Amino acid sequence: MKILFVGVFDTVGKSTNTSQLLAFKSLGHDVVGYNYKQKALLIGSEERDKHLCSLIEQRGFDLVVFSKCNFISVDTFEKISKITKTCLWFMDPLSTLRKHPETIEAAKIVDYFCCDKKNVLSEVLNINSNSFYVCEGFDSRNDAPHNIKKEHDITFIGNVYGNREALLNQIKKPVNIISNVYGENHAIEVSKSKINLNFCTGDGASDRVYKVLAARGFLLTDDWHGRPELFTDEKDMVIFKDIEDLNKKIEFYLSNPSQAKQIAEQGHQTVQNYTREHWAKRIIEIYEQIR
Repeated sequence: MKILFVGVFDTVGKSTNTSQLLAFKSLGHDVVGYNYKQKALLIGSEERDKHLCSLIEQRGFDLVVFSKCNFISVDTFEKISKITKTCLWFMDPLSTLRKHPETIEAAKIVDYFCCDKKNVLSEVLNINSNSFYVCEGFDSRNDAPHNIKKEHDITFIGNVYGNREALLNQIKKPVNIISNVYGENHAIEVSKSKINLNFCTGDGASDRVYKVLAARGFLLTDDWHGRPELFTDEKDMVIFKDIEDLNKKIEFYLSNPSQAKQIAEQGHQTVQNYTREHWAKRIIEIYEQIR
C-alpha cells in the first residue's frame, strides 16, 4: 500500500511523526514522508500546497495521512480528497482543536478523522461520522527501560506552563524538572527516577504517560477522560486527586519502593498494547473499513 504521510519529521525524536512513519514501514507499507513545514519555508505555503497536490496526482498514493497540518489550506484538503483517500490525524487536546477552525473544516472534508483524545472524538463525530479514537502510544525503538541507578526521588519531564508551576511549587519534596529530552534520552531520565510525575492538560494525556510506562517508570499522575479503559489505578500507575493527595502518595511510594516497582512492572506490561505499530495498524484497519 502506498501512503503519503504529511507531517513534521526530525532526527532527534521530538516529533512523533518520525516514529509513526517508521511504524507504517515496519508493517510493510510503501511510505513517503512529506515535511510540509519545511517545504513551506523553502517555496512558500501556496506553492507548497500546489506541489503537494501535484505530487499526489503523479504518484498515485492509496492514502494520504495528514498529521494536524493546520497550515495547509482547506482548499488543498478538498482537492486531495477528490484524488485519493484521506485521513486527518489529530493528537492535541480539545482546547487546541477549538482554537483552529481551519482544522475543524478539514475534519469535515477528509474521508476519516483519527484522534488521541476521547473528548475530541465526541466533538468531531458531530461533523464527520467517520471519526475514530486511536491511541498515539509510544515509540518502541526508543522508549525502553534502562538498567541504571535511581538518581532522583521525583522527576517531571516536560515544559512548565499553565497550572503546572503552581502544582510543582506545592510539592513538599524537591522535584527534578527536565525539559527538551527526546528519544532514548527521555527513557534514560525516566529510568533514573523513583517517581515520574505527569500533569494532564485539556482533559487528556500526552504521550508522556506511555513513554514513562514503556521505560518501566513509576508514574504518578492526575486522571483524564477515558483513562479507565486503558489503565488501572494502583495497578499500572497511581492517580492523585489533588495536591494534598499527591504529597501523601509521594511520601508513601518513596517509603515503599517495592510497591512502586511492582506497579511500574505492571504498567510496562500493559502499555505494550499501545505502541506506534499498534497506532499505524489501526489507521490502516480503518482505511480498509471505509474504502
